[in-house]
Amino acid sequence: MKNYKSLLIAGAVAVGLYLFLHQKKTLPMTLAQKAAWHDQVSHRTAQMSTAEKIRALKAARKEKATAQGTPETETRLTPMEMMLAIRAAAEKKLAEEEQGTGFDYIRERAPLNMAVPVDKRKHASILKSAERIREEKRRREERKAAEREEENRKRTEAQKAYRDELRKNIKPKDQGYSKKKTQEEVYKLFGLWALH
Repeated sequence: MKNYKSLLIAGAVAVGLYLFLHQKKTLPMTLAQKAAWHDQVSHRTAQMSTAEKIRALKAARKEKATAQGTPETETRLTPMEMMLAIRAAAEKKLAEEEQGTGFDYIRERAPLNMAVPVDKRKHASILKSAERIREEKRRREERKAAEREEENRKRTEAQKAYRDELRKNIKPKDQGYSKKKTQEEVYKLFGLWALH
């Protein structure tokens, strides 16, 4: 049992030392610096949009509700708490603006590339390749137009052949005179040829 206690005490001491050594070191501000900071925060508070203020108030109300153990809808902020919440949000925003977004180093490490002048030979080859591409496109369009024309010609020939075939199969119309059927033809027509 004694070993467990000593382990717990050693662990607590180690955690305490770690937190003590890694705490954020803040330099004390002079009176002039405090005044300037206060003016900046006041200015930032005035610049905050209504949505930012509402967000800060909601966060403060939620924090107060969890601290008191009451539902968030029943928790009300006093005017002083509202003012302090908005001021804290403005201070946080100002500190972020001063510190930077965290991606500033990318801009520092990767400067913009300088424009490289293109020599005349490359320029000429670029123009030639553009001309070659235009020529290939024109040939492709001509080939497509020729194929479409050939398809249209074949279609019209097929339609003409079909019409001619239909004309051949159509029996000529009666020219106004009627052919008198014989008795045998009538019997054949009605299937009575056996009676004959």
